[in-house]
Amino acid sequence: MSKSNDTISNLYRLWYFLTIFVLVIVFLPYQALARQAEIKKIQITHDPLSVKLFITEKIPVKVIQVEDKEVLVALKNVRMQKGFKILGKKDSGINVAVENLQGNVLAVILTGKKPYNNVKSSFNPADSSLNINLGKKKAKPVVIKPAPALPVKEKKPLATAPAPTPVPEPKASPAPEKTVKSSQVEETDKKMADKASKVPGVPEVLSPAQIPEELRVKRFSQASKAKKEMSVETPLKRPVKVGKSTVYVPGKREQSKFKGDISDLFRVIDEEVCDSKPIVNAILLLKKNMYKDAFNALDQYIFQENFSCVEQAYFLRAFAFYRTVPQDDFAKLLQAERMFQDALVAYPKSSLLPYGYAAIGIIQKQLNNISAAEGYFNIVKQGFLTYSGLPEIMYHLADIYDQKGYADKSLKYYKQVFEDSVENNYIADAGIGYGKGLFKKRQYLDSLRVLDFVVQTSPKKVYDSHELLLNIGSANFEVGHSKLARQNLNRVMNLFPEMEGRDVILSKIGDTYGMENNQEKAIKVYELVREKFPDSDGYIASSIGIARYLKKDEEKIEIYQMIKKKFPENTYSRIAMMRMAEIYQAKGEYNKCIKEIEDLLSTHPRGLRYEAVKLMQRAYEALFKKQLKEDEYTKVLNRYELEHTRIDRMGSRKIALSVGLAYLEGKLYDEAFNHLINAYKQYKRSSRSPQLLMGLGIAMDESGRKDDALKLFDAFSKRFPKSKQRGEALARAGKIYLDKKKYKVSSARFDTAYKVSKTNLEKGKALMMQAVVYEKKGDMKTASRLREKAVKEIALAPGENYDMLAEAYKDLGRTYVSLKLYVKSADAYSKALSFSADELEKANLGFLLGDAYQKGNIINKAKDAYEQVVESDDSVWARLAQQRLTTLELAQTVQNS
Repeated sequence: MSKSNDTISNLYRLWYFLTIFVLVIVFLPYQALARQAEIKKIQITHDPLSVKLFITEKIPVKVIQVEDKEVLVALKNVRMQKGFKILGKKDSGINVAVENLQGNVLAVILTGKKPYNNVKSSFNPADSSLNINLGKKKAKPVVIKPAPALPVKEKKPLATAPAPTPVPEPKASPAPEKTVKSSQVEETDKKMADKASKVPGVPEVLSPAQIPEELRVKRFSQASKAKKEMSVETPLKRPVKVGKSTVYVPGKREQSKFKGDISDLFRVIDEEVCDSKPIVNAILLLKKNMYKDAFNALDQYIFQENFSCVEQAYFLRAFAFYRTVPQDDFAKLLQAERMFQDALVAYPKSSLLPYGYAAIGIIQKQLNNISAAEGYFNIVKQGFLTYSGLPEIMYHLADIYDQKGYADKSLKYYKQVFEDSVENNYIADAGIGYGKGLFKKRQYLDSLRVLDFVVQTSPKKVYDSHELLLNIGSANFEVGHSKLARQNLNRVMNLFPEMEGRDVILSKIGDTYGMENNQEKAIKVYELVREKFPDSDGYIASSIGIARYLKKDEEKIEIYQMIKKKFPENTYSRIAMMRMAEIYQAKGEYNKCIKEIEDLLSTHPRGLRYEAVKLMQRAYEALFKKQLKEDEYTKVLNRYELEHTRIDRMGSRKIALSVGLAYLEGKLYDEAFNHLINAYKQYKRSSRSPQLLMGLGIAMDESGRKDDALKLFDAFSKRFPKSKQRGEALARAGKIYLDKKKYKVSSARFDTAYKVSKTNLEKGKALMMQAVVYEKKGDMKTASRLREKAVKEIALAPGENYDMLAEAYKDLGRTYVSLKLYVKSADAYSKALSFSADELEKANLGFLLGDAYQKGNIINKAKDAYEQVVESDDSVWARLAQQRLTTLELAQTVQNS
């Protein structure tokens, strides 16, 4: 009988399990399908212009204004219901397109004829609809009615809820625009997403990574400009201008029974149905902060091996014990950690797991094991999205990343906690961290707005730590609010008299007086710091402050030298060295300035590097300009050749110009061209000086770049008609045209050059070149006339231009010979010989002189000229002259015979 009963019971069990299995297999897919949300219909209304999507349940939604006339609504885990309709489309001016995309995303694109100027979105749980406002309600026309016969009392307007008190800012900023842009739409959606994340089973809002690429490319390629604005965690924006803060400070937040930390443990358990009176009593003790009594009661409860609510007792006992442990008692902290671990091991599938992991992470952080703490916090953050204590987790992660030096990541987490739309215990602390992080990023006005909000909403935080007031004072100091800065810095000194860095704070208070041009008070504060805090950072800062008000540069340099020698490793030493370099620069002692900056960069390579290099660059620029002006181009070239590696890295156009002109003076034309073309490219067309253009043209001309030089000379002549160098530019252009055998254009250039030239020497050169043009054309009479005129101009020029006169008379003599005017030719050669200083050239001119006399049949003078050449040291011309003498003697012998 017992065997048959066992068989029946086994069969019954088998049937039971098979039934359950079939139910799971058959009904689970339908249940999963039933969970997927559906869009029943889309309703378009006209006044105000809006689109309402009726959805069976709340889902992740992202509303993005792609363009003025186009709005994208991206919905996750949703499909269109059978019989789906779009209502109110007629005469609405809105085109609705629906597309199914990858990743189970449904895209609804709303395209209109007119710009959407007031885009907002909200979810109405009453009828489960997503409402998207696209425009404002039209104002009704005001109708003026005639006054009634009897006086009627005016109705009082309905009372409205008082607006939340705005948080005062350090500086008034303009009111926000009424037009809601994509960033404002994002704020609305972010609040909606925050509420949705609190509901179990609702995923997060769709992020840009979840939106398929095909949608971005196909529907709104122009949306790439706003792709950063689409993310759930929007990165911080830098302020556009000084004087306008850009951070978002939440107004009134939603109240919640949860506090956003591990203390929510007993609040969650209190909501559960637990038939254990000791547990209920323990929770009452925890609510009254009687942690020791609660721990004793819970420990006794577990020791008695009760069978109800043991899981809750384990977690509550660990929490109560942890609350009794001082932060610096590492042994008891480890004991508290073991209690939480015992609870986790005993109940691995408990719904209270995130509280245990979070508590262990906090304990590890208190034990300075920040990497282990980070691991526990990430377990909670990634695995328990509906955990009510996430603000505490995010705050501690922000603090850990701040300690590790990940400033951007830290700032992001502080920002998330601070901007939470639901009230929690960590908003004020996150605000302090957020403000401090903004201060480190030099976003001072944003920092002030956040920290001022913390002071107003949580005034007791001022007394917890000096950081809050110190950062407020320092931020006010940086933006120039001297009185507010001094007020907060004085307050922090009074509240925390034993804090470190009092010397620096007091010195900064002195600086605030300096900002107000109150020199006497500033110096008094500086002297007080130097007296009370010798050999401190404040002592050095105050010394620099005093030097600022000294009148003599020598006294300032004395203080800076003291700081440099006495505190070489201090960061203020680099400021002193920089100030000395600035003094040397202002006094024109450029070599000392450069040397001081060399010392600064070698001892403090990272501090003030940009400012120091820029000052060094200005010193080089002024030094080279001065040396060129004093005709010391060789010093410029020597300095550049020795230090060109460092100088080239500066990329200064002024240095490139000076060095190029120095090479030009040294007749190193290729090097001159390389530097001048570098300077030419860096200057705008309107700011290119005549010196640069003319120097580059000469370098091009002399280095064989004739065509480029010609363009530059012609352009120079037109652009600078009154320049002193215009004559030279025209003459050089004429010479290039002459080489190209364009005689007419060349002659015109030389003629204009003669007319615009300011000196006799330049006029003479232009005439000589123009004479060559006519000589090439075969017009020797005009060539001789121009050369006669050139000789006169050169002779009238100041200075000893003997070489040029010798050359001019030589050319004139050659012209006379071609015209068979031998006497005039001999006279020109004789004058050329008198001006020439070169022995070889004298021999040449002497032979030409003899040849002219010979051709003019003045034989005696011809012999005298040849004899002088024979006596010269030039073997070639002496041999030729001897042959001529021999020929003349033979001719004379034949004539006599």
